Amino acid sequence: MSKKVNACDFSYFISIAAPDAPPDRLKTLCDWGNWVFPFDDLFDSGELRTDLSTSEHVLDSLMANMTGNPFIGYKLPIVKAHDDIYKRFEKGSSYSTQRRFVRAMQHYALGVAHHVGHFTTNHIPSLNEMLSTRQLSVGVAPLYHLVEYAHEIVLPDEVFEHPVIQALERLGADFVILSNDILSYRKEECEGCPFNMTAACRLAGHSAQEAFDILGSMLEQRYIQWDQAIHNLPSWGADIDGEVRRYIDGIQNVVQANISWSFRSERYLGKDALGVRRTRKIDVMTTPPYLRIMDTRLSLLKWPCVSPTSKFH
Repeated sequence: MSKKVNACDFSYFISIAAPDAPPDRLKTLCDWGNWVFPFDDLFDSGELRTDLSTSEHVLDSLMANMTGNPFIGYKLPIVKAHDDIYKRFEKGSSYSTQRRFVRAMQHYALGVAHHVGHFTTNHIPSLNEMLSTRQLSVGVAPLYHLVEYAHEIVLPDEVFEHPVIQALERLGADFVILSNDILSYRKEECEGCPFNMTAACRLAGHSAQEAFDILGSMLEQRYIQWDQAIHNLPSWGADIDGEVRRYIDGIQNVVQANISWSFRSERYLGKDALGVRRTRKIDVMTTPPYLRIMDTRLSLLKWPCVSPTSKFH
């Protein structure tokens, strides 16, 4: 476990996402990041991937401490670790920040459960269905509110409820999902993990290059949408606008952290990361294991995908 955590180097990610965090809050964020990847792997490539009942039990045990619901039964050590992280977060954050973080974690747990449900029932999700589930399971929204806590950003609830702010949060998550699901694809196809936007395109009958092109096109569309949302950002007055800017900077920092970290960490690309960044080329399987598993259903089930219009670069 410690070797895997060290290889992830998530402290580098957090240093970009929350550059102004004081040491104690920075440590809380680093601990959360070092928690989330081993926890996520239990469902992506571990024994819980094929066990929906136990997965739901573990997810319930995770949420119990944050929601104040009683939980009777065994808690995995990794769940107890999150209980400790949340205790520190709770001590140093406002009730509103806590509420936003807990809601984001509820969405994360729901997305993870959806992935396991798809896998255990051999359900092949469409691209749009996969995106909707990934928007929950990617774990970006909790990071927004961890950065809010770390930078001690103070904003009224009405700001977070505004459609433009919510659009920026969603677009930030999509930037992370689409870039992550390109860069993490080689690792996940080797593990037989289909919980990936690239895999969703492959399952719809597209080649690997076509899948990367589709995700590239989706990224370009979202860059345009981001600029439009920023243009439509309202003013809440000088004092609040400054804090809004800090929150939006946090969203952008999370997106940039994911890209920079993906090429520094060995989690996805191993020792090849610098070469992939330099050449913008990556070798993947023609027929990955998850395609062979689902092959008998592909002739019966077809979902539309976006037409490929751009190259992966």
